[in-house]
Order: sequence, then C-alpha cells, then structure tokens
Amino acid sequence: MLLHLPNMFLLMNIFHATVAREQSCPACSRYDFEERLLERVLRNELVIETMLKETRETNVKVESALKLIHEDRSRLEDILDSLKKSKIEIDTEINGTLQGALKNMSNALVFMEHLQKEVGTKLDNTIKTAMTNISDAVAEMTQNASKTGLQLKKETEILKDQLTIPFIYFHANSPADYSLDSGQDVIFTNVRVNEGQGYDPKTGIFTVSVPGLYLFTVHYNVYYSTYTYLAITHQGIQIQPSFSHSVSGEFATFSMQVFIRAAMSDKIWVESTHRDTKLHGSDPHNSFSGALIHM
Repeated sequence: MLLHLPNMFLLMNIFHATVAREQSCPACSRYDFEERLLERVLRNELVIETMLKETRETNVKVESALKLIHEDRSRLEDILDSLKKSKIEIDTEINGTLQGALKNMSNALVFMEHLQKEVGTKLDNTIKTAMTNISDAVAEMTQNASKTGLQLKKETEILKDQLTIPFIYFHANSPADYSLDSGQDVIFTNVRVNEGQGYDPKTGIFTVSVPGLYLFTVHYNVYYSTYTYLAITHQGIQIQPSFSHSVSGEFATFSMQVFIRAAMSDKIWVESTHRDTKLHGSDPHNSFSGALIHM
C-alpha cells in the first residue's frame, strides 16, 4: 500500500500536466478526449510498473550484496582471531626456545672453560714430552750422521777403486779356415793384443765385460774371380754385412767397420753369410779388431 500511494500521486501529476498541455479543441467530443487521456494513463502506468519491478530487483541484489559483505566480515573476524591466537602461541614458543638456547649456551661456556683448562694442562705435558723426544732424536741423528759420514767416505773410496775403467781392446788375424760355408763363424786364431781378455781365439767371439760404445773393424783379402760374403754379427743379428768380388789383378783388400752399443755379456763375431765364401792372402791381411770408445 505504501508503494501504491506514490504511484497514485505520480499519476495525478502526470494527468494534470497532460490536461494543462492539451489545447482546447472545439471539434473534439468529450468522450474522445477521455479515451486519449485514459490511453496515456495506461501507458504511464505500464512504465511505472516496469520501473517498480526494476527497483525491486535492484533492492534484492543490494540485500544479497550486503549479506555477502556481512559474511565476509564474519570470516575476516574469525581469521583475525586465529592470527591473534597463532601470534600468542608463536611468541610463547619463541620465548621458550630462546630461554632454552640461552641455557644451552651457558652450559656450553662452562664446558668450554673446563675443557680449556684440561687441554691446557695436557698440552703443556705434551709439549714437554715432545721437546724431550726431539732433543733425544737430534742427539741420535747427530750420532748416526757422524757414523753415516764415515761409512760414506769408506764406500766412496771403494767406489773410486771400482770405477777404474779397464782398457778394452783386441786385434786378431790368421783365419782358421779360408773357405767358408753359409753361417760359419770366422775364427781368427792369432791374437796380437787382447786387453780385457774379451776375445776368445778358440771361438772367434768377443764377449763384452764393460758395457758401452764399441768400434769393430774387419779387414780381408779376396783372390781374383772369387766371392766373399761376410758380416759383423751382434747377438745373432747381422749389423754390418759386406760383399766383395775381385775382377782384376791377383787379389784385393776390403774392410768394414761398425759402431755397436753393447750391454754386459753381449757377443760380437764375424760370420759368412753365403756358401763358397773365399778368403786369400797372408795372415796380416785378414783381421778382426775392436775397442771400447765410450761408456
């Protein structure tokens, strides 16, 4: 009813305003005027009803929004209460933790002081013991060093005597055979010099007694129209081979030499590398020699 009273007043105002704007028309009848007036009133009433409906919907939305705001406010108040309780609990826990930490630190300081005193006493004893041990060790080392010096001096003198390098040199001639087969060793039977006793005239082999660099030389004679195949051999390996053939005159002299780095007990000799190897000439013209030139 309260809503209808304003509507009625509004309709009356609209009616008076409409009548005031209407011009007098002598030709229009009274009923025609009333019909047009009623039509306008109905249209205005429909407009007002529409406005009232929209106003009610707006009121409903506003009330819903207010209700949601009240609910959000209640939730926020609950959250604030929970945060206050959590803050109180956290403050209590922090205070308890700090008090416990302070107590532990106090206990740790007391323990450190006690430990420092104990360690200091042990350290002093350890240092004294170490100094005593060092002093004894130094005295023992001094005594041992003196003994070691004397021993080294004696050993040095012995080594000097042992380091005397022997003079290694040999020269032999006069082959046992002048006609040789393949693989046959040439045995020079006449030994002119054999310093170091490395050459064996029974086998024709030189055995190394002092390792080092050696120079070996072979001289041999070849008769006219004969062939000679020889090689200086080291440990079964032909180091320096030689081939010769005299094509003019009665005979010709040839030679070969090689450097060999030999180890202790290595063996070097001269051998024939082909069948029907022929040598010729007097004894001095066929020889085998060697010498140690560097250690």
